[in-house]
Amino acid sequence: MPDSRVLTGAAGLGYVVAAAIENMGALEAPPAGAGAARIRDAYADHALQLVTWLAGATSLVFYCAFALGLCRIAAGSVRASAGGRARLAAPRVALGGALLAAALAAAALAAASALVADSDGIAGDRVESLFAFFDGARLAAGAFMAVFLFGTAAAALRSGALPRVLAVAAYAIAPALLFGPLTAATGGDGVRVAAFVAFGLHSLWIACVGLWLALGRDTSPAELVRRAAFLVLALAAGLVGAALIAVPGATGRFFAWELAPPPLAAFAGGVYVGSAAVYAAALRAPWREVRGLVVAAAVLSSSVFAITLAHLDVFDFGRLQAWAWIVLFALFSAIMAMLAARRSHDQRPGAPPPPAARALLAAVAALLAPLAAALWLDPGSLSGASPIDLPPLGGRFAGSWIAMLAVLAGWAALRNTREEARYPALALVALPLGALAAAPHLAAGSAAPYAAGLLLLGAAGAAVLASLEPAARRVAIRA
Repeated sequence: MPDSRVLTGAAGLGYVVAAAIENMGALEAPPAGAGAARIRDAYADHALQLVTWLAGATSLVFYCAFALGLCRIAAGSVRASAGGRARLAAPRVALGGALLAAALAAAALAAASALVADSDGIAGDRVESLFAFFDGARLAAGAFMAVFLFGTAAAALRSGALPRVLAVAAYAIAPALLFGPLTAATGGDGVRVAAFVAFGLHSLWIACVGLWLALGRDTSPAELVRRAAFLVLALAAGLVGAALIAVPGATGRFFAWELAPPPLAAFAGGVYVGSAAVYAAALRAPWREVRGLVVAAAVLSSSVFAITLAHLDVFDFGRLQAWAWIVLFALFSAIMAMLAARRSHDQRPGAPPPPAARALLAAVAALLAPLAAALWLDPGSLSGASPIDLPPLGGRFAGSWIAMLAVLAGWAALRNTREEARYPALALVALPLGALAAAPHLAAGSAAPYAAGLLLLGAAGAAVLASLEPAARRVAIRA
């Protein structure tokens, strides 16, 4: 069972993800002092508002769990350090601030629940007052978030419960959170922007603390970055993929762009979920086993970023999702490229896989690489052979995922070690099985060949995995 530090870190990361979902419509939110008609327009999309409301409620649960766990860790460290019980005030103040912030945010969500349920059935002045309270209470919570950061920083600097850089960052961010209540009191647009930046820095701080607690206390900075990148990929791909599978026809409301037609959206959702499973499984694996996954992620992210820049006209930059897509893929491609260039300190030769497994991996790479290249160059040229309609951006996006699988298979064949073949083989099982999510959305005549091709690809991955097992079992027996 994970220890309390890992659980606290996981709660912090859960808060960040849930808060990001809650605020994905922030750029389209009504401004302060908006009239009833403008507020009703914002709440007209009941499905989206329900999702963001539920994400907000979930984020509060995670926030309280994170604050409780972190303050307990800080209190324990204070007791163990010089000063003992006499210096427990700081973690107690920090916990009190966090709980008061959560209480204010919960009151804001309670007010918003009526708007989510039926804003049209409420009188205009009541709509305006409910939204004003919702907006003001969330901003005012910044004061208590600042108390939480101040108390945590004081306890951490005294006891060493957190790395010094995180404690100092908490001190630096805390005063900026006071822009929240200032905005609630004055309603100034400039102050509101500063408040939202402060809330973003607060979430970033929680993400860094969560990552350090969950993944990085006993590892090098480079390995922490790698694990953090894998974790972000697993969480983001899993959540987005599940949404694409569940509602492939509604991508215009929650995705970065309108990914259509629905079979293509379901395909993307399936490979997202499959990749999330693979990267989650590899989270704590040794570097030499996961370097292929890093190289493949670098190819995926850099190619998606490149095709995005070639199709900027498809994106609506009045939506936060579009900006998040650009920024995240730009950062992720740079981080993955740097990690891919990192050299392994473990130069021991690995045991090779069976020759048949290597040949199978090479054959998969040779089959998929030209298909990816064709999709990148001109998706329309494959429209007659593809069971899914392939618009320019969507087709090239699919090509990036196919290129990722080609790189994984090619890397494992080139490196020719059992350790470096395991996760690529797992990806050759997980991603094709995930892509089967598109089959129910296809015409009857094309669904069967599509499914058969994916199952054949998955069988190839399973055969490679099976060929690696006997050696692993013999090593375990010797140990």
